[in-house]
Amino acid sequence: MGCYDLYQRRKPIGMIVFLLILLLIIAGGAWLYWRSTQTIESEVGLETYELPVPSVTKLDEALVSNVLSDNELKTNSEQAETEETEPTAIPSLKESDDFINEKLTALSPELAYWLRSDEQIRKIILIINDFSQGQRLHKHMRWLSLDEPFIAEEDQQGLYLPSKSYQRYNAFAEAIDSVNVHDILEFYQKVRPLCQEVFAQFGYPDSYRLEDLIKKAGAEILSAPVVETRIALIKPSVLYQFADNDMEALSPVQKQMLRMGPHNTRIIQNKLRLLIEALINMDDTN
Repeated sequence: MGCYDLYQRRKPIGMIVFLLILLLIIAGGAWLYWRSTQTIESEVGLETYELPVPSVTKLDEALVSNVLSDNELKTNSEQAETEETEPTAIPSLKESDDFINEKLTALSPELAYWLRSDEQIRKIILIINDFSQGQRLHKHMRWLSLDEPFIAEEDQQGLYLPSKSYQRYNAFAEAIDSVNVHDILEFYQKVRPLCQEVFAQFGYPDSYRLEDLIKKAGAEILSAPVVETRIALIKPSVLYQFADNDMEALSPVQKQMLRMGPHNTRIIQNKLRLLIEALINMDDTN
């Protein structure tokens, strides 16, 4: 049996950090369009990879119970409207790093530490643009270094993806689940002008908006399969591949979700759905 040892992490796994930021932004934007479509997956033309649907677990029930009630959402909304606060001056995109760090620290001190970099907003929106096309470009992910190696093991059936590989992502999936919905909305509202400035540089048609881009990126996450069974691997060259042709044919984003394991994938997907549901409810009460 061969495997790689786990190492202590200095920084978070880049993909997970990105997923958290994606959730933050989706919470403030994608809900605007949610009710106009029957399913996100069908709108962007993604094929559903049919696998056994996992049963509802206590974890799922706990996630569902975390959704803010209509009354709580209404109360939060009314409080936000009645509070008299000084408008926050938004710095230029070039000078926004300190501003973003401050807002991230207020949202989550751990996030602020993990995401310290220059040009944070630009880099994040570039990754979201890649994700909206199902891509994961290394040149845009380089600043989010991956410190722990990929783990594969071998038994009598051959190479496979072990549960210890999934465990590398546990802390970050839990961090995503712990973020407060109301705080996420406030964060997005503050940073959206900066996100919009980067988005405008892509040269998309006027009819294609920032929230459309974000929604497509979210669709990639939501359409990723949750695989509870053994995932076989092959190693035709230096890199590992999924032995199952259907899995290997998935987009880079969806394959990344597979590498996170069913437990963490379910947490992230459920959190994303619950954020959107909560914000739709907020819209209905206004």
